[in-house]
Amino acid sequence: MLEQVLNRQFVLSYLEEVRSYLESVASNDEERRNFVQSRWGLGEAFPQDLTRAESRVLLEYVKEAQFNETQASSGQKTFAGVVERRGDAATSLDDTSFFSRSPIINLLQTAIEEYYTENKPDSIEEEPISGEGRRGAALPAVTNRRIKDFPQVPQRNVVGPDSQRRFATQFEVTDVRWVSSGLSWLITKFRGKHDFNKKPATDAPRHVEDNVRLVVVGDWATGLPRAQNVANEMRKVLDEGIAANRPQFVIHVGDTYYSGWKPEYEKRLLKYWPVRREEADRIGSFTLNGNHDMYSGGHSYYTVGLEDPRFKPWHNGSGFFSLANKNWHIFGLDTAYDDFDLKDPQTDWVVQEMSGHKKKLMLLSHHQLFSAYEGGGPKLADKLGKVLESKRVRSWFWGHEHRCMLYNSYHDVEFGRCVGHGGVPVYMTHAQGDPYPVPGSYEYRDFITSSLGEHFALFGFAVLDFKPDGTVAVRYIDENGTCHHQEIVS
Repeated sequence: MLEQVLNRQFVLSYLEEVRSYLESVASNDEERRNFVQSRWGLGEAFPQDLTRAESRVLLEYVKEAQFNETQASSGQKTFAGVVERRGDAATSLDDTSFFSRSPIINLLQTAIEEYYTENKPDSIEEEPISGEGRRGAALPAVTNRRIKDFPQVPQRNVVGPDSQRRFATQFEVTDVRWVSSGLSWLITKFRGKHDFNKKPATDAPRHVEDNVRLVVVGDWATGLPRAQNVANEMRKVLDEGIAANRPQFVIHVGDTYYSGWKPEYEKRLLKYWPVRREEADRIGSFTLNGNHDMYSGGHSYYTVGLEDPRFKPWHNGSGFFSLANKNWHIFGLDTAYDDFDLKDPQTDWVVQEMSGHKKKLMLLSHHQLFSAYEGGGPKLADKLGKVLESKRVRSWFWGHEHRCMLYNSYHDVEFGRCVGHGGVPVYMTHAQGDPYPVPGSYEYRDFITSSLGEHFALFGFAVLDFKPDGTVAVRYIDENGTCHHQEIVS
């Protein structure tokens, strides 16, 4: 990921230029068109130009996204509280880690990155990574890749030699045309979703051993250096399991950034996935659908992610699945094809599968049923009402929120667990001794310090070791391999 594309002001600057360009193309006023396009020195049309009709459709999406973004940022919010109360030199996450929840903004970020990666690779510089450090900044807190030779502007609330953040204030003559064309293509995909596969991965629950291990990570597929470190630590856990002859699955609970486009799957999920290709039949691989996977219509989720040889034999083209052993029935759900909801027939499928036994239930999904920080999932609660009322949902692991948070028994779920801290940088503004918000029981609050003194929460994942007695030993491991919390889920 490029530093500038993780800066909200950079993205807004591009959005404004794209809007201006589209207005000139869509206009019936030839004088206006000629004047505006002369700003970029544009000459004869070439294949990347949009038609007037295409420009008018795209313009409406861009205008709506721009209006909404100027009303309030669609990017990440910090943890509860403000960074100043800890005395950090941090600014808004919008300046350093702009991961938007606006589909159009994400598609624009995808288009910008693809333009520079494919058309101007020489304009990208990559700082070498000098090693690993627990609290130091040997690994970049966010990214080590940037676009060269952009003007700089002061960073808010930071003084001194490190008070610069780079973002665009001017554009090369063809940038806006290429990016607009790429954005148009992506919006076409976003408007036309891939068909939903209504069949589960298998006709019956896939049998797993009573001592199965699940490695669960959420919101991991950014490809950032620290996310790569998470993959390395997951690999160590897999090697440990291989040595112990333990059956294992690795499960990503969703989000390939920015918008789940094919190159992003290839470069950010598949490239660093900890299961090797030659292990595809021995170590199971699942990746659930997330909202960012759907920002390009879910096309690459189905045709690239699920078709990879490591995922294909386990998913069988479906975004939802179930595993079962003597004690547990585990459901992997798609809560993103219909955002924060369950696309039919998943509800009936869960009810039918659980009705033939009295096993404990574990759910896996991208979105959360409830949260101490953000809103919950009322549609999920409604769709799964009968399942929750059965009192058999012992555990539910989800992502979406970029934190590691454990909950007390709540909403008919005994062990609700958020593990969305796999690969998206967020600030840590809580002190270790701060109370956990209700109904939280634990939150991981260790951090890495950036070169600007910012405290970024550490990434991590969960390891679930099922035991023949029906309990599950869970370890929460961070990007440095430190097991910071353990528990028994029963």
